This record gives sequence, structure tokens and C-alpha cells, in this order.
Amino acid sequence: MLIRSDNDLFPRSAYLKGLPATVTSRWRHRVASLAPSPSVDMAWRRSMRVFASALAERGATSVLVIGAGTQRMSLDAFFTSYPGIRVAYSDVDVRAAVDVFCDAHELPFKDDVFDGVVASAVLEHVLYPERVAAEMHRVLVKGGLVYSEIPFLQQVHEGAYDFTRYTLSGHRRLLNHFAELSSGVVAGPGTALVWAIGHFSASCAPHPSLRGALRLAARTAFFWLKYFDYLFDQSGAAADGASCTFFLGKKEDTPRPDREIVERYVGVKTLRHT
Repeated sequence: MLIRSDNDLFPRSAYLKGLPATVTSRWRHRVASLAPSPSVDMAWRRSMRVFASALAERGATSVLVIGAGTQRMSLDAFFTSYPGIRVAYSDVDVRAAVDVFCDAHELPFKDDVFDGVVASAVLEHVLYPERVAAEMHRVLVKGGLVYSEIPFLQQVHEGAYDFTRYTLSGHRRLLNHFAELSSGVVAGPGTALVWAIGHFSASCAPHPSLRGALRLAARTAFFWLKYFDYLFDQSGAAADGASCTFFLGKKEDTPRPDREIVERYVGVKTLRHT
């Protein structure tokens, strides 16, 4: 547990206690798990294969996962195809299956020690995304790789620890100290619509106890809308209305110019200020 003693948001004392009580009961989790997922993922597996293969070709040995949460089992299974790569898992969530509890704003590692960093659905949950992006850059070796996913059109999904949303261009700008290898849509407007219907339904609940049931019913009734994302794929309109975007990049010493990022916009809006 490597967190500064003066970190008031994640105090050390919280990690010395037992696991906190779960707000949602087990039976609700089981019922929710029976409902279809509201999202598609058109990028993770393909991008991670590129990420891991490129590292393996270079003889890379270490990857840091930031905000690992419950990803350890699936990532361990994925990296079995790359036995030379050792993965370290980190998070601040006391329930997370990790090797180290640490705050991504102050990663407790020396400069230039990891060959790759994975941050999937993490940067929307941190107070200062630019600071975390700088830490990711700092701990990577020269030419190290980063894979990031950030939601755009999604409602709050981690309560009080949900702060920020990014467009695809904003995602690219946040990681402007990395050369872009690929970027695009993880889940598009279909997924965004399923999320919106679910939260609209929950908002109609006359009593808080019914919100989960209404959201679950809406997901079950409208989950099929997410499959339109495969039709929209990486179109400009899909990028403008994406539920989530991804970025795969390589560490550089100098940042990408802001004008270059603006000019690389792939959406369909034609507004220009200059």
C-alpha cells in the first residue's frame, strides 16, 4: 500500500481495515448479471493484441495497469499468450485485485521503468487527468506504449468518483505527449442510447428502490440497440456520438502541437474558428 500519508481522499487507515460493507446486496448483483450488457467493445482486444505484440517484439518485460479494478482475471488470461511480459496491477479501490494500492496522481515508481501502461476507463475518475497522464508518461521507458479508454457519452457510473468526460479529440489532446498509433471508437451511439434509456427509466422511478429494477428492465428491452455500433463502426458520426473512445500511443519527448490535434479531427461537424 503505497499512498502518501497526507492523502485525504484515500487515507492509509482505510486500507488497514476490513473490506467496507457492500452497498448493493448480492442478489441484486446476481440479477443484474443475468441482464444483457448495455455495451459493445469494438477496440479492446484488437488494440491490446497490437499493444502486446509490439512490446513482445521489442523484448519488453513489464506493463503497469492503472485502475485495474476487476480486470486482473481477464488480463492475466490475455497475457498468457505473451509469457515474457510481467503485469503489475494498481488501483485505489480497496476491493480491487491488485499488487499495489497507489494514487495514479503520484505513481510510486521511478522514471522510465515500465514498457507499457494500460488505463482502461480510468481517467474519467481522477481529479486531475493531465497530472495522471504526465505520470503515465514519466514511468514509461523511451518509446513505451500506452493504451487508454475513456467514456464520452455515458452517465455517471462510479458515483462520487466520476468527474470527467472526453471527446475523441479531447482524449487525443490529453495524451499529447504520445505519438498516435491508432485511436477511435470503442462503443458508439447505439451503446450511448442504451445507457441513456436506462438512466431515463431510472429517473422515472417514484421510489429509489425501484431505480435499479427499471434500469435493468430498460437494458433487457433495448440492449439490441448496441449492435448498431458494428454498423456505424469508425465513421465520423459514430466518433462524434461515441459512448467510449480509445487511444494507443508511443511515448515521445515533445508534445504534439495543438493545431495538429485539431486538424486530425475525424468527426462530421464542419465548424472552424480560423
